Amino acid sequence: MSAADTYKKKLGQEIADLLGDEFTFYKSKLMLKRKRASGFDVIVLAGSNKWSPLIDVSFYFGRNFDNARKVEKALNAHPMPYQIQQYSPNVNSMLGLDYSGDGNWEVNIEESSQDVAIKIKSAIEKIAFPFFERFTTLEAAQEALTKEDSWCFSPKGPFYHMLFNVDAALGDLEHFKKWSKCLDNFYIEQVLEKIAILESSGFEI
Repeated sequence: MSAADTYKKKLGQEIADLLGDEFTFYKSKLMLKRKRASGFDVIVLAGSNKWSPLIDVSFYFGRNFDNARKVEKALNAHPMPYQIQQYSPNVNSMLGLDYSGDGNWEVNIEESSQDVAIKIKSAIEKIAFPFFERFTTLEAAQEALTKEDSWCFSPKGPFYHMLFNVDAALGDLEHFKKWSKCLDNFYIEQVLEKIAILESSGFEI
């Protein structure tokens, strides 16, 4: 394990401790999770280790819905951390978000991580927490993904599975079939295969 990875594991635990008992930190995935009624709030530490001991630290954040995980299981697909997500360096594109700080931090892993943890914890509360409250339901996620809301990744191209899983979890694959006309043939073939698997399995939420 690199010194940078060891630093991030330590940093993640410090952030989790600052956020309180609601969040659990999973060191192997650099992931913080908080249980919600319909799923989980998820934060994943990221960034570049290229210029160690100076590294960049950022974080992904998203919502993971229980019923969407049932879709993944029915498809025998690799479980995804979230069905709707955003990345902290994109914070300036999140229209209407009241935040003027950083979304990416350059840190020296040879120095204390305590101040960095405090800064990122504050950013999580001001960036990710409003996101979590905006997308508490599958219906809210469906609407945002369909409209390519500035608060989330677009589901077009390789991220189509986000909207697919949400629509399937809502029992609304007709919505996805109409929306998927915007996809390239390469992805449409994958979509048709997924739909066939669900239909043949008699999948129901």
